[in-house]
Amino acid sequence: MLSKTKGFYLITSNPLAENCDFNKKDGYYEKSIGDREKSIKSAYIVHTKAKYKDFVFTISQDEVLKDEHKVRLNLNTLDFAAYDYFGFPYRKDDASIVVQEDEIEEIWEERTPLARFPFKVDKIKYIKKEGKFL
Repeated sequence: MLSKTKGFYLITSNPLAENCDFNKKDGYYEKSIGDREKSIKSAYIVHTKAKYKDFVFTISQDEVLKDEHKVRLNLNTLDFAAYDYFGFPYRKDDASIVVQEDEIEEIWEERTPLARFPFKVDKIKYIKKEGKFL
């Protein structure tokens, strides 16, 4: 979401958004909403995390990785044990690896409330736990 005077823009790359009154822009879809929009049931920022070999990473996936059933894991803290274990250089921007989806132990979303909007969801939502997708 990008801040706007007395409102916000919802932005997505999902083409199904056109069915929900989003406007098509340069490769994405956007919808302007007010901060008192009645149709918003809950608003939050999501950071998707993964546990791999007992270390916590931020997880991402593009279309190429998705087709190969792989994910990119980014280490976003200066966890020296993880840097040493995986052989990362001691530079945060280089700390990522690509692994098979089925190698991930756990995947979850960490949700943070967005100011001025309701927050009516769990702060943590597991997608995969103990090696099994939920």
